[in-house]
Amino acid sequence: MVGEWPLGRPGSFEDKQRARLAKLLVQGAIENGVATEIAGVMPKRFAFPSPDADLWTPFAWQASERSQIHFRRAHWIRVVARLKPGVSQQQANAQFQGVVRQLQVEYPETNRVMGADMTPLHDFLVGKVRQPLWVLLGSVVLLLLIACANVGNLLLVQALGREREAALRLALGAGRGRLVQQSLTESLVLSALGGLAGLALGWLGTDALSALQPAGMLPVGDVALDWSVVGYVVAVTTASGLLFGVAPAIWRGRRAPADVLKEGGRLGSEGSRIRRWANALVVAEIALALLLTTGAGLLVRSFWRLQQVDPGFDPKGVLAVAINLPPARYDTSTKIISFFDELQGRARSLPGVTEAATVVTPALTGIGWTSDFHIAGRPADEYGTEVVHRTAAPGYFRVMRIPLRSGRVFTDADRDGSPPVLVINETLARQYFKNQDPVGQRMAFDRVPDSTSVWYTIVGVVGSERQASLAIEPRIEVFTPFAQTPNEYMTLMLRSTVPPTTLAASVRQLVRELDPELAVVSIDPMEALWSRSVASQRFFMTLLLAFASVGLALAIVGVYGVIAQVARRRTREMGIRIALGARATHVQWLIVSHGLRLVLVGLALGIGAAFGATRAMRALLYEVAPSDPLTFLIVPLLLVITALAASWLPAARASHADPANTLRTD
Repeated sequence: MVGEWPLGRPGSFEDKQRARLAKLLVQGAIENGVATEIAGVMPKRFAFPSPDADLWTPFAWQASERSQIHFRRAHWIRVVARLKPGVSQQQANAQFQGVVRQLQVEYPETNRVMGADMTPLHDFLVGKVRQPLWVLLGSVVLLLLIACANVGNLLLVQALGREREAALRLALGAGRGRLVQQSLTESLVLSALGGLAGLALGWLGTDALSALQPAGMLPVGDVALDWSVVGYVVAVTTASGLLFGVAPAIWRGRRAPADVLKEGGRLGSEGSRIRRWANALVVAEIALALLLTTGAGLLVRSFWRLQQVDPGFDPKGVLAVAINLPPARYDTSTKIISFFDELQGRARSLPGVTEAATVVTPALTGIGWTSDFHIAGRPADEYGTEVVHRTAAPGYFRVMRIPLRSGRVFTDADRDGSPPVLVINETLARQYFKNQDPVGQRMAFDRVPDSTSVWYTIVGVVGSERQASLAIEPRIEVFTPFAQTPNEYMTLMLRSTVPPTTLAASVRQLVRELDPELAVVSIDPMEALWSRSVASQRFFMTLLLAFASVGLALAIVGVYGVIAQVARRRTREMGIRIALGARATHVQWLIVSHGLRLVLVGLALGIGAAFGATRAMRALLYEVAPSDPLTFLIVPLLLVITALAASWLPAARASHADPANTLRTD
């Protein structure tokens, strides 16, 4: 069971940063002569809470720290507990809520409006990806059904074409069981070959999908084929072979041989029944293909809308270099400020660099920490919560090209000893300073300020950056000047006129010159961070689009197969019509209209099903409704056009046949 985890899910950017920092902390402790004892070794597969975790260190705090209010406001600890045998989640949560209420009474300053709930650890770990995976599973099932319907259709058409052969075999003494056995053998062989090919593609594709999936998207790192998957493939292929092999065999063998041979090439009542089943399968294929294609179309629309989102800054030409100073050597604010000031100054002199500044956390990489706040002059019970804090150096807003809405940004004069100042984002100004000018007003980061509270003066309002991802609206945020609130962990932001990645080696060399023992945590172009923020949406869109493309192709093949059979059966009729003076285009339309009717029925059924099924995708869509009119217009139109093309080809080929040769043929 888990409690509060406000800083991101397993495998998120924050997890990776914490893992990197932990490695650097241990490395720094070793380099500075601090003995670190290895108490144990975990199994290779254990990687909780994220795949990047390589080591675990104990938490410990001084009793004097735990009594401070600011300590109790830190909600970044992740709590994991195992239930006693026989205790249900409901029982444990009821007891847990008693503890929550008790803390609210004992610590009203920090816990009065603070709640907590228990969540099963499995649900917590996979909660973010459960719905997308269910959508993908549903897409796979739809694709399987389309493929099965396609194979069944082809087998039914084959059975119709081999009626005379089956009748001759029966007339010559073959048993009906023999015909069923032959049909089942053919069907099972086809299914087995298809299953083997699918298993091979799955084996090859699993590694490709694991490599393509965004880092940390899945809470497990070793997705691979196992015996359960092989068993599933065997079961599905066997069931498909039996299901779609028995029916054609029974239909072929149930008619009297004399009736079939007397009919010659004409379509009998049993053949008409088979054709009706084939038509029904095509209708089902079209409906299922519409479901898949509509889902893919919604994701494409959503991804396009997401890419149009203004992140609040200009990511082009910006490099983000994360650096963590070891506390053992940088144990004073003066040392920290001196290092980063020197780093910024030297970075500006690198070839191609136009601006350089530091910030504690780059945009689109998550939220560092939040707090309550109170605005001076307002009633005691009128406070705000969950304001995001970031520390930035002068020049940061110029580097990121964040617009200044009013007031000013930080300057070199905003240092230790000068009045504490803030720059707030436009979202905070809009929500808490309606019809007011925020510049000049003061804020304290306490729910109820007292004599110990530090008051900050708002000196400027800037545009809002998207802190967590492009899909999440900007949260209320305040910036404090780095020289007044120094931090050991900062990110150097460089804007350049050259490709940002070409600066990586120069920046590493610059850091080594300032501190040979210091390691760079990460170097990422901001465009890469921008791309990473939509990686999950891109991955699911690509997969569903691939499924939809295959499903659409199979459905069109099914339409083509049925219309081709119709054209073959009506070749004699078409020859007579042409011989009597009918135009070829008119004759073609007689065939095409049959396919169009099947498509329209399938679309009607598919649209009705899609209106309900796409509701499950609501959480995956960004600013696109599950019943988006444009998608529900374009996708059916696409299916109609492709189906008409598939119907026109066999009709055109049959209509161009020589009427004399057609009429001479039985």
